[in-house]
Amino acid sequence: MKGRFGTIDIRALLAELRRSLLGMRVSNVYDVDNKTYLIRLQKPDCKATLLVESGIRIHTTEFEWPKNMMPSSFAMKCRKHLKTRRLVSVKQLGIDRIVDFQFGSNEAAYHLIIELYDRVS
Repeated sequence: MKGRFGTIDIRALLAELRRSLLGMRVSNVYDVDNKTYLIRLQKPDCKATLLVESGIRIHTTEFEWPKNMMPSSFAMKCRKHLKTRRLVSVKQLGIDRIVDFQFGSNEAAYHLIIELYDRVS
């Protein structure tokens, strides 16, 4: 897995995430550390874990990451608003390294916006 994603990498990744994750519901959100989060998704017939490392990467993982004993306030907010919501859209905003995950639809929609950086400064 690459350490940093370019615009084309993101486009290819999102096509794969759409294929495998759309329609799944959030079962829980965990934080590994202060910038890495795991979003557990499931359908009746399958489960998946989406790893989001703030500013760096997004991908599915089968690795069993250690979770914090006390969830952060961000993880708790995500649980409150995203738990049981269906992932209905994954899109790249323009040609930027910004990804929009939409959970739920209409007035009940929540968006998780993630920006991936080119390099650390």
